[in-house]
Amino acid sequence: MLKALFVLATTPTEMSCPQPRIGSSPRTIPRPDGLGGAQVWRVKTSVVVVVPLNAIALNPQDLPCDEQAYADRIQHRRTKHNFGVGRTLLRQWLSQVTGYPAHRLTLGTGPHGKPFLVEDPSLQFNLSHGGDWLAMVLSDHQPVGIDLEPIQPRRRLPQLCRRYLSPEETRQVLALPSDQSHTQFLRYWTCKEAYVKGLGVGLTIPLNTVELSLPLGPQPTEPQVIASAQGLEPGWQLYQWQPIPGCAAALAFHEQG
Repeated sequence: MLKALFVLATTPTEMSCPQPRIGSSPRTIPRPDGLGGAQVWRVKTSVVVVVPLNAIALNPQDLPCDEQAYADRIQHRRTKHNFGVGRTLLRQWLSQVTGYPAHRLTLGTGPHGKPFLVEDPSLQFNLSHGGDWLAMVLSDHQPVGIDLEPIQPRRRLPQLCRRYLSPEETRQVLALPSDQSHTQFLRYWTCKEAYVKGLGVGLTIPLNTVELSLPLGPQPTEPQVIASAQGLEPGWQLYQWQPIPGCAAALAFHEQG
C-alpha cells in the first residue's frame, strides 16, 4: 500500500502438535473455500484472490490469543476490522492447505517484517488492503508479493514521482492529463511495492532504481507480465492489472531454480 501498513506477526513458539511435513515439490494451491464475490487468478504456481472485505466472515476463533488481543487494542474501527478479516482469511486458507487448525498456525516475521508460516516456510504468501477490498496471494516455494491500490488523486504527484519513479517513468507520468497521470503513477507504484514486499526488504531499496516499461491506455483486466523491467533481482517477474473497476494491482513472483 502507498502508506505502509505494518501488521502484527506472532513470535514463533513451540507447538504442542507435531510438525507437518514440508514437501520438496510444489503443491497445487486451491482457491480459498466459501468466498462470495471473490475474483481468482492463477499466475504460474500462485493463486491470487481479490475479495470485498465485507464478504469475509470475521471468526475470532481462528485467531490465536495474541492476535485477538492485538486487534482489541486497535482503536480505529475500520483498521481493526481489516486486520481481523485479513488474518481470518489468511489463517483459513493456510489451514485449508496444511490441514492444521487455523488458530494453531504460527506466523513469524523476517528481518523487515514480512510474515512467514513457521510450520511450513515453503508456503509463501502476501496480502494487501485497498479501499474496501483485500488482495492475497499464496504460492508454494516461490516467493511472492502483492499490492492493491484504489485509483484516486494523490497530493503532490510531481514530488511522489521524483521520489519513487525513474526519470523516464516520471517524464511519462507527468506528461499525461491529470486523470491519466494518477492512474499511471499507481500502476508503477503497485508494481514496485509488490516487488519489495516479495523480497521482504521493506522500502530499503530506492524504488527509483527500478525502471519498468508500462504501456499507456486502459489497464489490462487479466494479469499481464511486464516485459521490460530493469533493476530487478534475477528471477523476479512482475504482473500488473485491474482486478476490479477503480483499482490497480500488481503481483511480484520469483521463478526459483
